Formats: sequence, C-alpha cells, structure tokens
Amino acid sequence: MITKRSKPVAKLVSPWTDAAHLIGSLKGKIRIKGDILCTGVRWRAQA
Repeated sequence: MITKRSKPVAKLVSPWTDAAHLIGSLKGKIRIKGDILCTGVRWRAQA
C-alpha cells in the first residue's frame, strides 16, 4: 500500500495478477467523468 500523509493512495500488485480480479476490485471506488473514448479534439476531415 502506498500512502500520502497516512492515507492510502495506491496499491502495488503483481503484474501477474489476474486482470479481471483487479478490475473487479475497483467497482464502486472510481468514477469515470466524461467520454473516455474521446480526446476532446474536434477534427475537420474532408472526404
């Protein structure tokens, strides 16, 4: 566990940990704000 001023901010895990378990452990702990698939840059492409 990595802490900042005695508060946990990150957890070190083995790179060989099952990815599904790692992602599942984040449920309810993170929030996604906005569109994660968009860069926010508008493109003016001509066809």
